[in-house]
Amino acid sequence: MNELRYFPATEADMPFIAETYEQNIAALHGNHRTLEVWKELLQNKGQAYYIVRDAQPVAWFRLDTEEDLELGMLQVAPSCQRQGIGKFILSVTEALAKEKGFPKVIIHTTEDNLPAQALYRKAGYALTEVGPCTTADGKERVGYTFEKRL
Repeated sequence: MNELRYFPATEADMPFIAETYEQNIAALHGNHRTLEVWKELLQNKGQAYYIVRDAQPVAWFRLDTEEDLELGMLQVAPSCQRQGIGKFILSVTEALAKEKGFPKVIIHTTEDNLPAQALYRKAGYALTEVGPCTTADGKERVGYTFEKRL
């Protein structure tokens, strides 16, 4: 069947979200976070969603909507990467943006996250900004901002 579906994340989804983040922490230049920190972060910043395939969670993402709609985080379980799930998340993000009345989607990444950059470009996102950024691990890097007008 392999049908992908998405749902708003609840507190019950936090262990999967935390685990997937830890599995991808190097690519994100992240810092380790406890489950309690995740609960607080996701309650106070945007809306998180999780993706299931055949009733198994495979990914999650977060939308931030303070001014523009930003895809604030996109995480796919390592065993499920390169199977079209990122593309699915982008299509869901764009549909939700239209539904909420946002004219564009913004995504940030770093210069060394080549798989993410390739995904965004292939989905029609344009590189709109390159500049210094500080990642969650406290290091200075070059940040890329991608944008797609809907």
